[in-house]
Parts: sequence; structure tokens; C-alpha cells
Amino acid sequence: MNGLRKLRDLPGVLVRDLPRYARALRRAPVAGRPGSGWATLCNRNETMHRPEGGLGWVCDWPLGSALHAPGVLPVLGRRLMDAALREWPIRFAPRPQSSGGKPKLSFVIAHAGAARVPQLRRTLYSLFAQDAVECEYIVIDQSEVPFLDRLPEGIIYRHLNKSRVPPGWRKSWAFNVGARMARSDLLVFHDGDICAPASYAGELLRAFQDGKPGAVSLQRLLFYLNASDTGSVDAQDRIPRACAPDLIFQNWKGGTIAVNREAFHSIGGFDEGFVDWGGEDDEFYDRCAEIGHLRAGYLPFVHLWHTPQANRMAVDNMNTTRVLPARIGIPRAQRASALRQRSWGDPGSPDSVGRYV
Repeated sequence: MNGLRKLRDLPGVLVRDLPRYARALRRAPVAGRPGSGWATLCNRNETMHRPEGGLGWVCDWPLGSALHAPGVLPVLGRRLMDAALREWPIRFAPRPQSSGGKPKLSFVIAHAGAARVPQLRRTLYSLFAQDAVECEYIVIDQSEVPFLDRLPEGIIYRHLNKSRVPPGWRKSWAFNVGARMARSDLLVFHDGDICAPASYAGELLRAFQDGKPGAVSLQRLLFYLNASDTGSVDAQDRIPRACAPDLIFQNWKGGTIAVNREAFHSIGGFDEGFVDWGGEDDEFYDRCAEIGHLRAGYLPFVHLWHTPQANRMAVDNMNTTRVLPARIGIPRAQRASALRQRSWGDPGSPDSVGRYV
């Protein structure tokens, strides 16, 4: 947000947003009732509702949005992030806390390229620190050269040979391969640049036990760190309290989602026709409505800085402008039925249908 716009918007933020932020951030967390303070904050023109008997908040708008007030008054972002991480701390551990038993959760991460290895390591450290839940951590790598030696011990690593595969980033293929490898009945598809609170795994188990949904999305806010603060996380091995997020995002569809294995198979996994950046998370999220999707969010996550994808916000991104609308236009049940018939998750090659155009 540029300086002129901040100056123009500052009076409205001081009068209309500052008081409600102050009230929400003063509320102490209620035991057994998360999301009663900081998690209630959204933009003035937005509304949320709390499902009866639910723990989190469902946003009453279809697309992700950034919180406006912290962009104008950064101190609100610092205080909001501090309150969220005091209730749901993010911790780091150098190795998994495993007893050698069958995992209750399988985290699956798709990755490519040496440039983001530091973010991947830090994300894994946050997942290793999950409280008292046996987990496994599967990294499916599409880099030209394997780099297992640069990753922490205790993960399950699979390098996909793409020498005979048309070029392109294939996140859906990697997720499907990881799902086939997973040993647990609960699959968590997680981006390799997002640190999770230490209670995430435990909260997912509780969510699946209550009402038995097919898919669960517990994220409420995503705090984007800048390059300097991301470097401080690595240097200090913690999230510094002085961090000021560049952006606070809410109601987003990617990043992390947990799915029951049987339900995942019933809707055909991720759609491997999506190649390169964008669209696959949105399409999968949409199909999850077929299996019962708990979307009441109350947990904070932290996004580590990296150089953004060159075409992320491009107006001519084929996946988001053409492919995704065309796929969403097909009824969910029809898409799921067609995907179930495909040979998805084959580590030797992606789905033979090829990429959508």
C-alpha cells in the first residue's frame, strides 16, 4: 500500500478500526473456546459466522482477502500477530518426535528448486514440533537434482524423475504421489513455506473426531513475513515478537488442508491436469464440498518470505483465467467421477491426460 493511500485511509482506520481491534485484542483466550479474540477480526465490509457448536469462524465471502487496517497502521499487525501466536505458539524442533509407531497424520509437501530449501527446512522444523501426535513427513521433490542431503533427518523423501515429462511445476502430481506413499488415514497437504502452530496436528485430530468430516481447514489468518524477519526466524530459531507482517491474509484456499484418506480417494485426489502455478488448490477445495468440509478456522500460520513466482499475479495466467473456471463449471460429482478413473499418483509419470489448456 503506497504512502498516499495510507494517509488517505488513516482517519477511517483510527476512528472505525482501531477501537474494534483494541477490544478484540484485549480479550483473553477462553479455555476450550478458541477464536474468541483476535480471530474475530475481519474487514469492515466483511462478515463471519460461527457454526453452532463449532470452534472457529466461517468467512461469508468466497475469495481470500487481506486485512486492510494493519496495512495502514502496522502496529495493529504486530499486535494481532503477537496475540495469535501467544494463544497458538509456533515452535521448532530439529528432528521428528517419533516413537516408531504408526503415524496418526501424514504431512505431504510438494517441492522444487534449491532456492526454497531454507523455507522448506524451517517449515519442517515447525511440523516436527507438533505436540504429542505421531506424524510422518513426506517431501515429494521435483528438482532437477535430488537434495536429500540438505534436508533434516527423519523425513520420507521421494525425488520425481521428470526427464521424460514435459516441463512444468506439477504440484497435484507430487501431492498424489505423496498420498499413495502415506501410512496414516489422515493426509495433510501442506505448502513448504508455511510454519504451523505446535497444536495444529492435535486440533486436526479433534476436528476429525467431532462429526467426522471428510476434509478440514482450520486456518484463520496467514501472516506474511518480509525478507528481514524471515532471516530473523532462522537466526533466532523462533518467531520474534517484534515481527511486523507485510500482509495478513484470511479465507484462503491453499496452504494447508487435511483430508481423510478414504474421502480423498472418493473424489479422485488432486487434478493432475493443472500444470504450473495456480488453480489446483482452488479446484480441489471446491471438490471437497462433496465429502463434507469443515471450514471453521481459528488457527494462525506464518508464511516465510521468498521471491514470488513470476506469473503469480499475472492477468494472463492460463490456469486461473481459463482452466480453473472451465473445470469449476463442470459439476463436482462429475469431476470426481472422472478423476477416480485416472491413474493418478503414479511416481513414474503424471496422469496421461496431460495439461489443461
